[in-house]
Amino acid sequence: MKKAIALGCLATIAAADYTLHRRKPRWLLIGVFDHPAHVATAALFALNAPGRPARWTAAFMVGSLLPDLDHVPLVLRERHPTADDPRPVSHCLLAVAPVAALAGLTQSERLHGAASGMVAHYVRDLGVGSGVPLLWPVTNRSLRVPYAVYATACAALAGRVFTATVRSP
Repeated sequence: MKKAIALGCLATIAAADYTLHRRKPRWLLIGVFDHPAHVATAALFALNAPGRPARWTAAFMVGSLLPDLDHVPLVLRERHPTADDPRPVSHCLLAVAPVAALAGLTQSERLHGAASGMVAHYVRDLGVGSGVPLLWPVTNRSLRVPYAVYATACAALAGRVFTATVRSP
């Protein structure tokens, strides 16, 4: 089952990125393709994090979409951003800090999962679009990696699922 999920994740990412790159949908439709790709990226990480409780995994998957909550008010604006516009500062490590700190203080698996999921969100955004202002407020510069680095990382995570050995008790 895990192998099928890993292949499905790769297919989701490939289809979304092909559509986003080649078809260049309107801003309001970008999320229809990008959000499933964020979830698929996070799922590849989750498949490689065995032994995590279900509540951590569920929060991790939700956390993989949390940074894009800033898109909700943008829908109400007359002028929508384009795919080439820089991402807002909600896509920085400082945004993860309160969730991670609260997770540490409360020992909450859910909050730990959500904070980790937010980081997984940034992994995808590093390889697609205009990059991520990860180090804001230290610098406004958006960090990027070549798409091939992101795609190779996803393929490697899927490959780990296929090569994982089954351990007997």
